Amino acid sequence: MINKKIMIIGGTGALGKQLTERWNKENDILIFSRNEHKQEEMKRTYPDALYRIGDIKDKESILRNMYEFKPHIIVNTAALKTVWVAQDNPYESILTNVVGHQYLIDCIRECRHQIETIMFISTDKACSPVNVYGMSKGIAEQIYVNFAKEQSDIKVALCRYGNVLDSTGSLIPVFKDIIEKGAGSLPITSFDMTRFLITLDEAIDLIEWSYEYLNSHGKIVVPKLKSMKIIDFAKSIATSLGKKDIKFHKIPIRNGEKLHEEMISSIEYQRVEEAGEKYLMIGYERNNENYNHKPLNSEFYVMKSEEAYSFLLDKGVLN
Repeated sequence: MINKKIMIIGGTGALGKQLTERWNKENDILIFSRNEHKQEEMKRTYPDALYRIGDIKDKESILRNMYEFKPHIIVNTAALKTVWVAQDNPYESILTNVVGHQYLIDCIRECRHQIETIMFISTDKACSPVNVYGMSKGIAEQIYVNFAKEQSDIKVALCRYGNVLDSTGSLIPVFKDIIEKGAGSLPITSFDMTRFLITLDEAIDLIEWSYEYLNSHGKIVVPKLKSMKIIDFAKSIATSLGKKDIKFHKIPIRNGEKLHEEMISSIEYQRVEEAGEKYLMIGYERNNENYNHKPLNSEFYVMKSEEAYSFLLDKGVLN
């Protein structure tokens, strides 16, 4: 995309920063977030972007900045996303992850001039959800799908993917910190736990593809990914730090966590369309009667243990 005015809501997070890195040179960027310290830090790296304090839960601040900036594209990365935090604060989670998105759609309806595209970033936890975070993101997905179904003037691009390797809250710095402090054992919730993993750059490739692909309006774009056992993930990090023989100890699975994650459920596969080598799309019209399709579940697509280290090394995660 070139010569666009792009408003990134929640733009001081890891994804917002990386989007700014990729788009800043050829577009005008507005960073809209509530964290003044992160804005100050980000401004040192990207001084040409605009920065405004605001909150997805504050409809007036969203609307005011839309009228002033007149964006062509709005990317909503704002979320209360830590699973246990959402579990302990369900009301706040609903305000940010559901009500805030409805406010945004309401503002877009009121301030339509120039707006060409709205992008929403979802999560695999929205599929067959068992926690507040996943439930709230699933509801938000439906808010955007409904908006897409009612109009076609403004493109609605939705992306659903797994754990971002180098994002805020990633396990990488957690495990590294424990190892570097000299611990002889790493905590693991389950030796069988699996997760879908994606890099920030791959996530942005997915976002850009959903923006550019003509037939993606209102459809949830999902990447075709392999998953990894968390213990293989931890072993790879330990090996990269010269601690190949580190031990592991089990801790309880935290409230709201799944043993395995799903990217597409069996029921959703009735609405799935192939979209090239890398992606699938979940549409809003059923196109088959297959009730027994195997879900895109991290338990069934896990890479071999010996693949994990090479995978993470190739992604630039390991030292």
